[in-house]
Amino acid sequence: MKRFRFFSGAVVVAAAGFAQLAGAAEKAADWRSVSRVRGVLSVDWQEWIREGHFSDQRTFEQREEARVQFVMERDRGDKVALPPGLPPELAALFKDAVENSKMDQPQGAWRAVSATISGSRQAESSVVPYGSSSLSAGFRGAPQSLKDFTLSVDFETGAWQIVSPGKLRDPYPVVVVYQGDDPRTDTSMDDVAQSATFDGVVSGPPVMTTATYQDAGAVDQKPTRGFRKSARLQFWPEFDDVEVEVTIEDYATWRPQGSIQNPARPGNHLVARGTLRPKGAGRVEDLPRVKAFHFALFDTSREPGVCLNWPLGAKDTDYDMRLAAAPPFAGQVGDGGQRNDVAASVKDERGRPYAESAIESYDFGGRSSLQVVCELADGREIVGMMKSDAGDQDLVRLPKMNGPDWIAEVWRKEKNVPALAANADDEVVAGQKDNGDGFTLYEEYRGWVVDGKRVEGDRERKDFFVLNLVGSDGQPGIDLFEKLSELKVHSRLRPGEMGEATRLMNGNHRDAPHRVNQHGVWVKTFTRATLGDTGADTPMTKSGVAGRPGITKGVGILARSDPDSAFNKAYNLPAQDAMFAYDRAIAHELLHSVGVEHHGPSDSTGYSLIFIPPNVPKNKIGRPHYQSGDGTVFTLLTEDGHDLAAATYVSYAETMGRYRAAMMDMLIALWSHGPAGSTDPVVARQRAEDSLAGAFDQVYAQSGMVGLPRGAHSGNQDCVMRYYFARFYPALGRRDTLYLVTPGTERIGLELCRAVAGTGVNAASHRPQSRYGDAAAAAGNCFSQICPNDAIAPRKARSP
Repeated sequence: MKRFRFFSGAVVVAAAGFAQLAGAAEKAADWRSVSRVRGVLSVDWQEWIREGHFSDQRTFEQREEARVQFVMERDRGDKVALPPGLPPELAALFKDAVENSKMDQPQGAWRAVSATISGSRQAESSVVPYGSSSLSAGFRGAPQSLKDFTLSVDFETGAWQIVSPGKLRDPYPVVVVYQGDDPRTDTSMDDVAQSATFDGVVSGPPVMTTATYQDAGAVDQKPTRGFRKSARLQFWPEFDDVEVEVTIEDYATWRPQGSIQNPARPGNHLVARGTLRPKGAGRVEDLPRVKAFHFALFDTSREPGVCLNWPLGAKDTDYDMRLAAAPPFAGQVGDGGQRNDVAASVKDERGRPYAESAIESYDFGGRSSLQVVCELADGREIVGMMKSDAGDQDLVRLPKMNGPDWIAEVWRKEKNVPALAANADDEVVAGQKDNGDGFTLYEEYRGWVVDGKRVEGDRERKDFFVLNLVGSDGQPGIDLFEKLSELKVHSRLRPGEMGEATRLMNGNHRDAPHRVNQHGVWVKTFTRATLGDTGADTPMTKSGVAGRPGITKGVGILARSDPDSAFNKAYNLPAQDAMFAYDRAIAHELLHSVGVEHHGPSDSTGYSLIFIPPNVPKNKIGRPHYQSGDGTVFTLLTEDGHDLAAATYVSYAETMGRYRAAMMDMLIALWSHGPAGSTDPVVARQRAEDSLAGAFDQVYAQSGMVGLPRGAHSGNQDCVMRYYFARFYPALGRRDTLYLVTPGTERIGLELCRAVAGTGVNAASHRPQSRYGDAAAAAGNCFSQICPNDAIAPRKARSP
């Protein structure tokens, strides 16, 4: 029976059945002479839940990676007391007899004298509509106890078993982030994922012994709940006369790269060297003969493509790092580049045999672990060690990383994130409620291709991607959006770098830390046939919620030069403001895609009011006024308090007088003849008067949108999210009375508000009154609403 036991907090999983090691146990007795054993146990465990629909979605992701490195010494059992009074020569014989009897025992045991547990733990959960949280931790330290950390070998059958520790000696802190909160240190934990029992059969003399385990499946027979776990154990005898030193030039500063021009070729490489050397006072001349050096890669990542978006939609599962020959060492490369056996070694300037292998990188975010084994002609296998300030490494992490990780240590130092979890998504922008941009720390490290070049994420700002299909006319508006939002906007994307249909910006992922499928947004010129008369629009795939990139279909806008565009109409803007209307529109729509709403409900009410002079039959009140189509009488006031109808009547009367003098006789003649004419001169004159007055109905009509209190025109007058299209606004406390907006006195917003209070024309001090007042309740403060993160469920829309 082969066993693997796996513990993680309260989770206990048991499984069996990894492949039995090849070979027989006829030489297992040779293990009697092994006094010291070294080894490493690596465990990777993932679990997830992905259930529900958009309105009640529930997701949970958890991953733990751990590694135990250990050294064991032969356990000879309790010391036997010598009989008192024995002469020295008899005492020595007695001691040898006891030791020989122990050596003849059928089973040997090795007990750990040192061990280090290192690893990381990450979790992410989201429940709509309640919010999301994340958990991250890194741990490194000694186990709680070494007492039961043992290896046993049956010298007769070759059967072996090893039991590893399951807890750290000291608890480790966990950083928890709840939606909208800053990171905080939460409950300390001491359970880790690497507690395990392995067993098997040794196959021959004391050499490296390896056992692996893999399993994956559904939890509770639900396809929406799954797990994947794997583990690998290696242990080998440690010899007193020789050792193998592993060296890699530029190891501390090396970062993996891929090739943008040809993803099938490596982007860069390292060269690893294994050198056989004597221990202690041993002489080079006495070194045993080398049969071969074996270079192997373990736990190599297999992320599709070379970075998050290049090539788009990559599906390959090739290894991101591969071994290759390093001339003059030919080698035999196999296992998809994960093994290179070099039979011919050479000697360095000190006469020590060595061999080299290249390690080629095919991805900007690849990782692996290198092991070098020197096989001697006498059958021994010596596992190479890289010596460093942090201790000896038998599995050399590529690139250099401080514990199980996905990110090069040199990059962490450069970005000043030495301990931040690889799955962290925590960028904080002061004034914005929601943290993060949907890209994990690892994804920002791996990067994207933008305008044919690789770029990385910004650790201080939230990254956001815009595919500009408008061209140069669209760039000023995108730049304005970047300035106002304080996002790091990548807007030089080429069509092959963001798919117009999928818009995924981190679609190339498999096993690496990944929080959510994060999207970009495109901006495109539309025609009136597609867009209608709105000028610009940002349609969503979900209604009734604030925007997110993932639910944004795109931003459509009429061309800058389109005469029918709303952004080529002056409305009540001064000329110096109107010239920025197109750029403001693009910024406005992009802000919708990241959750920013209008200042209030849409001001959809519009009026077309006809001027009614006092001397026409349809005037029932005897004074000039304006009237809607349903006959409602309206009073229109200029902002200085004058009745617009009275002022209009002066001009109307003067104009009518001129036309009456010039055309009345002709009109009377027309209404005196024909099928509709009348021979009654009074009737003909009245009809002539009515037709002349009707000709001026539209000349003096007033039409446009009415901006309502706390509507879309309300709040800060300089905010880019505020409407500026209204022609009227209601006079407070006066029924059917409207103020006419003074031409040229509205403002086009080129800022982003951080408060709900009305300013400028909306301030309480504005005369004759605040035009549209403060922003609606829970609206305004647009800057706080910005959230480009698709992992954070959009809130219910506050305004239609």
